[in-house]
Amino acid sequence: MGLFKDFEEVLGPVGAAKCLHLLAPSFFPLWDRRIAEAYGLGLQQRGRNGSRYCHFMRITKEQCDSLGGEQAIGRNPLKALDEYNYCRYTK
Repeated sequence: MGLFKDFEEVLGPVGAAKCLHLLAPSFFPLWDRRIAEAYGLGLQQRGRNGSRYCHFMRITKEQCDSLGGEQAIGRNPLKALDEYNYCRYTK
């Protein structure tokens, strides 16, 4: 994922995800180091996490689909997943 890599080289892996999420909140999921580790995607050096982030995107897409998406949740499912992940793995 070239776009993620470009952002990551400037902002780091967590900052890149946050920035991309702000640009397209229904498409790009949020993560941090602890969340990535919890999903078996421990972060590497800056500039080397694009494939990990793409894998995380696939995981969160499957989670959103299994929850029924925005229609079932009543709000952005990626944000709901981020809140869950933050409370479970980061806090």
